[in-house]
Amino acid sequence: MKTYLAALGAAAALVAAASAQSPITYVDITDGPTGNTLQFTNGGWGLWEAVPQTSTPNDGLWDERAFGNFATIYQNAGVAAGVDTAAPRLRTTLTVPEAPPGMFYNVYVLFWTDTSFGWRVGASLSDDPGQLPVYTANTPGVTQFHTGGDGTFYSDSLSPNPFTTQVMISEGNRRLLMTPSLGQVTGPTITVYMEPDRNQQNVNERTWLDGVGYQLVPEPAGAALMALGAAALVGLRRRRL
Repeated sequence: MKTYLAALGAAAALVAAASAQSPITYVDITDGPTGNTLQFTNGGWGLWEAVPQTSTPNDGLWDERAFGNFATIYQNAGVAAGVDTAAPRLRTTLTVPEAPPGMFYNVYVLFWTDTSFGWRVGASLSDDPGQLPVYTANTPGVTQFHTGGDGTFYSDSLSPNPFTTQVMISEGNRRLLMTPSLGQVTGPTITVYMEPDRNQQNVNERTWLDGVGYQLVPEPAGAALMALGAAALVGLRRRRL
């Protein structure tokens, strides 16, 4: 019996290890000459420099606004501008440690909405032609970290903290959202493409960009093999008893 229980404990530990996921590393999106993000204009990728809030619809510019993490988010249109379907596609590039064998990184985009929950982002790991997949608070798999009352809250108020650091998840009536995993990469480079909704209809469909997240997780096939091996180990021990 002791041998069986030991095998069962080992199997449970292996299954837990196979399914375990590390916290998400948040990286702020930044513009300018030293930033981690470029824009696609005039047929190529080049320097991206956001501007103060503008009041011209469809001016094709990303505005800088003082809220969110590191007190900066980027929006394709302000309240006065209303709609901007012409803001250029952005490309954020991160350098990360190479994932260990049997592991990879899930990649996410973090963006904001207010209580209208219509704010959105187009996001992908591929620079595909046409509209990138669009995510809103109502898209299946999108995470809203704070669901309580208005105010400023951080991720370390959650248990456990889903991030490796303290990340702002609520400010006033605004809420931080995270896309489902856009895909898996092994490193050492992560490249994420983002844009507004090219079919934006009104001011409540704006894009408020904040950051990119990555999370080290087991490769699915490897996790399944570990669980299968654990189950076989228990079965073998049991037959010997």
